Amino acid sequence: MTKEYVNGNLYVCDECLRDIKSKLKSKVEFPINNFNNEPSDESSDRKLILEMIISKLFHKIDGWMERPKYAKTKIMTDLINHGQFAEDEIESVFKGYEYETTNFSDEFIQEHPEIDSIEIWKPLALAGTTEEYPNIPTEKKYSFPTFGCDLLIAVGYCKADVETLVCPDCGLEIQNTPENCTWGYERDLVCPKCVNKRADEFDTKGLVRNGNPPHHGHWTTQKPELVYTGTDYFSILHPFCKKSPREDGKGAMLVSGVWIDDCGRVVLSLECIFCGARNALKPFMKDGEISLLNESGAVWKRIESRVYELIEGGESERVEFKSSMRWDYKKSTKNKDLEHEITRTISAFLNSSGGILLIGVDDEGNIKGIEKDFETLREDKQNIDGFELHITDLVNGDLGKEYRKFVHVSFEMADGKRICFIEIDKSPGPVFLKSEGKTIFVVRSGNRSQAYDAEEQNRYIKTHWK
Repeated sequence: MTKEYVNGNLYVCDECLRDIKSKLKSKVEFPINNFNNEPSDESSDRKLILEMIISKLFHKIDGWMERPKYAKTKIMTDLINHGQFAEDEIESVFKGYEYETTNFSDEFIQEHPEIDSIEIWKPLALAGTTEEYPNIPTEKKYSFPTFGCDLLIAVGYCKADVETLVCPDCGLEIQNTPENCTWGYERDLVCPKCVNKRADEFDTKGLVRNGNPPHHGHWTTQKPELVYTGTDYFSILHPFCKKSPREDGKGAMLVSGVWIDDCGRVVLSLECIFCGARNALKPFMKDGEISLLNESGAVWKRIESRVYELIEGGESERVEFKSSMRWDYKKSTKNKDLEHEITRTISAFLNSSGGILLIGVDDEGNIKGIEKDFETLREDKQNIDGFELHITDLVNGDLGKEYRKFVHVSFEMADGKRICFIEIDKSPGPVFLKSEGKTIFVVRSGNRSQAYDAEEQNRYIKTHWK
């Protein structure tokens, strides 16, 4: 099963799809349940389950948009061989979501070489009409709805341990599922009811769980109007402000805060002075830090990253430093054995009271950065995204995918170098580490990670997780 978390929010999960494919392969019948997850003989419930199965399979076929006929044939063949649903039932579902278009797929063009000789087919594809050219063929495509996690959970097709949170605004219970996650960099969890209710407001409304730094919107439904830029200030208006006293109905947006995000940008938080709607501007900055300047232009005081405070305090029961993830500074080469020191430390914090792991800082508190680690990664992954993906792979492989949600990865700049900042929660149960073909139990003892023998392990588990 594939599960991926950002800031503790589940944004990728394919458990239901894997279960569907497994039942097809083993010819195990699909349960026909109603919305209360109870067995049902209703034809409407049977049709809904079949639509859900076909939609899940259709959208996961590589290149389904350019191979709709192939996708239909494959799904029909698999379902007919499975034997639970009749051919006319399956065909009826496809028929229900079928439409005709001149926006031709690659598959259709290959089957109709005469289309390439018609110069007007491309504009026809855009216009979607054949009235002026009745001899032009049309292609049958399928527009299946996306069935959300709420439905899958209700009818028993999702068996994931889904966390439920309560929206602080409306009180609705929100499930930590991919459909309730924002896209983009932050991957925050949002309340869909509040987002829909406040469609005319900014994206900061309806948040249930914030990322780090806090979520700051995406300029979507109400793109602010930049009305003035000069050498000394800018002016931004909020369109459709419900409380604006201005004749044009717009609100004035002023800067209400500032922070540095993980993409190396200064985030200027903006807020409408009339209605309180918020969003942000995100210009990139130099050297990954903000300097306050005096009147002569000299640096007056640096707004320091939290990394400096942790380094000053040194390693402890809750803080650990690692020079790198897999770059060996002593041998000046890649050393994959170092990776297991990372997961060893993470497992120790999980089994204790949680903690913080800084990668890119040596034992003496010298800032090394993780740029050397970037060079050891695949060429297209030599960045913070690739680094975090590698951390995810290590945690999934050495500890187990279910523990990734307790490991929160972010990145900070210190002395112009990138530091990986990992905050680890206390695990709700014991975590075992795979090491050199064995399984060991590691806890945090003082400023080091210590493996326990069987007797120590049993005593610790009984007292730590009462």
